[in-house]
Amino acid sequence: MPRYRPVWLEIAEQQYRNLPDDVRDLVDRRLAHLFENPTADPEAVYNEPSDQWSITLGDHGFLFFAVVRDPATVIVLRLVVGLA
Repeated sequence: MPRYRPVWLEIAEQQYRNLPDDVRDLVDRRLAHLFENPTADPEAVYNEPSDQWSITLGDHGFLFFAVVRDPATVIVLRLVVGLA
């Protein structure tokens, strides 16, 4: 059972549903790690002014998320893909 519960913004959920299968699988793998400890991944970058985190999706783009400590929650904010 993940330590952090997921919450998806509607726009992020729509973006996720529209991803190609291979990119969706990559997002799933990234999220599985984030739901265990969202701030421990060395590739995760924190933006203090916006209080948001980002992480790469390989060469496909970025996943933006926020972390709430209590209750332990990862909010999936947006997926930006297709930049290459």
